[in-house]
Formats: sequence, C-alpha cells, structure tokens
Amino acid sequence: MTCDVAIIGAGPAGLMAACSAAEKGLRVLLLEKFNDISRIRRACCQQFVMDENYESENIRVEAGRIVFPANGFEVAYGGPTHAITDTYFTSPGGHAVHFSYPDKRPIAIKFDKGLLLQGLLEKCLQAGVEYQPETLVTTAVDRGDHVEISLSRRRTKKTITAKKIIAADGVNSRTVQSLGMNEGRPCFATALCIIYSLEGVREFEPAAMRWHMGRAYHSFGPVILDPSLRGDAIADLVVMGSAQLRPEQIFKDFTTRGPCARMYEQSRVVSITGCTVKAYPSLMTPHKGNCLAIGDAAAYVEVEVQGGLMCGYHAAAAVAGELEGRAGFDRYTQWWRKSFEFNSEQALRVAQGYALVPAYEDDEIDYLFGLVEGRVLDGAYGQYKAPRLMWDAIFEHRDRIARERPGLHKKIKNISQATLADTFKG
Repeated sequence: MTCDVAIIGAGPAGLMAACSAAEKGLRVLLLEKFNDISRIRRACCQQFVMDENYESENIRVEAGRIVFPANGFEVAYGGPTHAITDTYFTSPGGHAVHFSYPDKRPIAIKFDKGLLLQGLLEKCLQAGVEYQPETLVTTAVDRGDHVEISLSRRRTKKTITAKKIIAADGVNSRTVQSLGMNEGRPCFATALCIIYSLEGVREFEPAAMRWHMGRAYHSFGPVILDPSLRGDAIADLVVMGSAQLRPEQIFKDFTTRGPCARMYEQSRVVSITGCTVKAYPSLMTPHKGNCLAIGDAAAYVEVEVQGGLMCGYHAAAAVAGELEGRAGFDRYTQWWRKSFEFNSEQALRVAQGYALVPAYEDDEIDYLFGLVEGRVLDGAYGQYKAPRLMWDAIFEHRDRIARERPGLHKKIKNISQATLADTFKG
C-alpha cells in the first residue's frame, strides 16, 4: 500500500499529526507498537506546564478543552485535573528555593494522559486515519521519491511505502536512528527513571512539588516528590539513576537513610512505572529527505505533552506543504528552533540548575540555597525557567559569594563557561 504520510508512534505528537493531516485531506497511516495507548506503561510526564511563555505558548486549561492561543488550535479533554501551585528546590540541609505565583495560580496541572490519548485516537479515526496498532517498525529506507517501511505486525512481516514519513516514536526513536539522522549527534547520557507511587508519606503537600538536590539524597540527579492525580493521599517519587547507580538503590537509600527518610517510614508502594531515556542534543534540522522527526524524537530529552501536541499540529502542515511542492519542512524547522528553549544557548542553564551534583558539594548547595531562602521566586515548573530564575537570584549575591566563599565563586565561574557536553562529562 502507498499513503501520503506514514506516522510512526501514537503518542501526543503522532496522534496530533495524524488527525491534523487527515483533516487536510491527506491519506494517513498511523503505526503504533502497543495495542492500548490509553494504558500508560512507562514513566512519563502527565502534567501541563503553566510557566509563562513556556515553549512560546501560554496554554489555557478550560472545561472540556486545552487551548493553544499562539499556535491557533485546541484539543478536547474532559478528564480530571490537579493543580500544582508551588515548587521547591531543597538542599541536603533543608534550605529551599521556593517558586510560586503571587496569586497562587497553577504552575503545572496534572491530567490523565491515557484519557487524552484515547480522545485523540477517536478523533483520528473519525477523520479517516488508517490505524495499525501492535505494529513494530523495524527499518525505514528513503528511496528518494518515497520511503520504504519494514514492519512486523502480529507475527507478520511486510513492507509498505509512503511519500513522506513522520517519526514520532519518542526519545529513543528507532526511526531516527534507522534513517541515519543521529549521525554526529552524541548521546550525553542514558538515564534510568522509575516513578514510585506511594501512600502514607508524612508531611506531603498535595499542591507542591519538591526537588531534593545533593549527595546526601544518594543520587546524582534530583529526587522529586510530586503530587499524583490519584488523590491527595498518593504521592509520586521520581527517581533517576544509571546503570552504575540504579534507581532502585537510590529509592532504597533515599527513603531509609536520606535526610527526609522519616517521611517514608510508614509509606507503601502502590505502583511502579519506569523508562530509559537517552539524552541527545536537539536536532537543529529535524528533517532529512522525506522524513520529519517531531516531538521527543528530535528533542533534547523531551518536549512535554503540550510540546508534542504543538509539534504534531505543525508537522501536518509541513507535510502538506511538501506534497504541494512548498518548503514545508524548512518552515517547520524555523518554528521548531524558535519555540523550544533547548535549541538556544541558554540550554546550558538546565545543566547548571539540575546537574548540581557532582559539580557542587552538599555544603556548597546548602550555602547557595541559603542565600535565597525565604524569598519566593516567580512561578516556575519547567526545566528551563526554574534553574534560570534560581541562578539569577543566586548571582545577585555574587560579591558576597566571592568574599565569603572564593573557591565556590571560582567554581561557579568555571562551570558557567562550560559547554553542555562538558557538564555531562563532569
């Protein structure tokens, strides 16, 4: 069979691309490896980030819909939501950098991702998308005037062709790798992530998210205590590790020997989800030949659900443009580069903000966080704005740091001049 566009992956980006492309009159084939996309099997984000101008958009979560005013579309959603109003970065000694809007409006909103995906799929089918679940794409070969896609579905192997393809198969995209789009794109790190859903956590704040940073927490990355959509009695503990320092060990040490272990003395694990994430730099040109990579497949780590929806919406227009002889992929690339902060030089602030360990000792983190403790910074949840605001607040005390901790002052200066790759190597 031949279609106008084959879309690989039925996540937020792939579903939005499929629906939007079909509504433009294109023949769309949507390929997904799982049978039931409404069942969330892996650890993933299930919140809308409400930071101002996040990903060049200010979404509105309204009754029955999610509105994207800057991008000019909306998505139906009538499921449950849960607002997060405060974020804390917490040091080993308990010093906290606090983020919150003065009016306590949400900085993030939890939602049911499975329900959102199911609604998008139903809209795809209504629009005429041909959907093939339980289908694994093994290779894709660009033949110049079409793409050959080898796939396996229910123990049957076959090859199909498409004029264009959209790779929306996530952060560890097989399609991007198969087409050679990762050539010259280094893998900075491979992270193993587990989310433990817990009941019985003491002193848990259902409207707050807390990032624990420092070696005392037995992790090189932040250990995150996060509200759950399941209700105020359930908390999600997000643990990120590696093959050398397993998340299971971090969880055990954090909850039994860490500075806040007493909070977990009577807690019980009610569910576990996990995933493996490879951190690549962003694809600054996310297309090659007849293929367009979108969402997490082209990103530095992730674009969040709202970013995936935006990528899918614009990808459909890009493919339609290409099929009409216009430079649709180039136009998509311009939008991609300006819309996501990880495509800018400021992306280094992410590493500075979240990769505090092992660059900084626990006493140094205590000192830095103590400089801004008691002050509430502007509302921030996203992985770019929050570290930027934190460091801006710390740098207001630059002269004091130079006077009181000259060694730390020099370290900060050296790290601020490092590249993103240097930070991961460190």
